[in-house]
Order: sequence, then structure tokens, then C-alpha cells
Amino acid sequence: MAQLRHLSERFAISVHGVGLSIGSEGPLDAEHLGRLRHLCDWLAPARFSEHLAWSSHDGAFLNDLLPLPYTQSSLNRICNHIDQVQEVLNRQMLLENPSSYLAFAQSEMSETAFLREVSQRTGCGLLLDINNVFISAVNLGVDPRAYIDDFPLEKVGEMHLGGHDEDADDAGRPLLIDSHGHAVCDPVWVLLDAVLAKGGPRPVLVEWDTEVPDWPVLAAEAARAAAALQGVMA
Repeated sequence: MAQLRHLSERFAISVHGVGLSIGSEGPLDAEHLGRLRHLCDWLAPARFSEHLAWSSHDGAFLNDLLPLPYTQSSLNRICNHIDQVQEVLNRQMLLENPSSYLAFAQSEMSETAFLREVSQRTGCGLLLDINNVFISAVNLGVDPRAYIDDFPLEKVGEMHLGGHDEDADDAGRPLLIDSHGHAVCDPVWVLLDAVLAKGGPRPVLVEWDTEVPDWPVLAAEAARAAAALQGVMA
């Protein structure tokens, strides 16, 4: 804890949650939210973010970030949950776009329209995970550039990059898995350049938390992201 405090005095810390279950049918876990409030009050991070997903049901934590349909009912529930989070934390949160492996037939709007409406109704910001955009585009057979063109980039407070695993579904079609266990692939770097050219610079975080390589590999990924940012700030 002392080391984290020391780092927070030198660098802008971003707190990235995985356990709030913003998309859950049930209420948010008040104890978890209280612990999160304590952490944010103590650490005073530059940003706090969570995922557009659900990860708990009937008091059980499922240890995964699960998808939800983009319906009016989901929209109302998530907005209510985000309002609660921002009120308890007394700070704006960022909501991250998910990596998708399937689409729901009952969805009533696109993911980008859903995120835009959530941000407008709650005042939350958005976290644009560019690797997630690429994963979803490959898995669902859509155009990642079209997704970026429709994304409300003016709401973005932070961007993420990461690596993924490559697999195939039962029909032999490509299936990408968000694993954070590999280097960022070239198409994701290309998407980053497109986002920066269209929306301007934002803080960028490279996620690599499984199969972590030696430091020079990590440093090279960070340097490439910094160079991309510098290219639009010059």
C-alpha cells in the first residue's frame, strides 16, 4: 500500500474495476461499492472505470464479464446503476465497451447508440478499448472502422490496447478471445491511429496481465503507444 501511495504521488493512477456488475439484473453490491469508495478516497485516482457487462447473479460472482442485450430495459437498469456508482463515489466513472462473441436477437439498438445514450443520460464518460472493437468486429463480422466512425469519441476519457488469443468456432470461422496475453496486433495499432486522427489524443493504457513477458517487450509496447500519441500532439 505504501508503494501504491508513492506511485500515486508521481503518476496519474487509473482504477479499472471488474466486479461491480453494472449490467446485472439485481442491485449493485453495496459492500463492494463501499470498499471501492474507500479506495478512491484514499488513492484519489485520475480516473475510475468499469465494464459494460455483468458478472454476478444471486450473490454469486461468476469471474467473467458477460454480455447483455441492448434494450430499453437494459439501458434503464444500467443508467440507474451508474447514477448510483457516481453518487457514492462522488466522481465521474468511465464505461468500457465490451469484447463480444455473439449478438442478441432482442437488441433494439447498436452498441455505439447504447453507449452514447448511457453517457448522455448519466454524465458518465466512456473508455474506448480498441482491442475490444477489433475482437467484436472479427467475431460478429462487422467493420471496425464503421464502429469507430459511429462511436461518441467526444465522451472518451481513456483508451485501452491489448492482445488476444486466436481460435475458431465450430464452423471454422475466426474467433478472437480477449486475453491480454499477447502483444497488440497490427490491425489494432492501425485502429488506434484512426481514432487519434479523428478524436484527438487521450490517455492510452496497454493491458498485458497474463503470460507477462520481460520488461523490454512491455516497454516497447508502451513506447509505440506513446509515439502514436505524440504523432497527433506535435
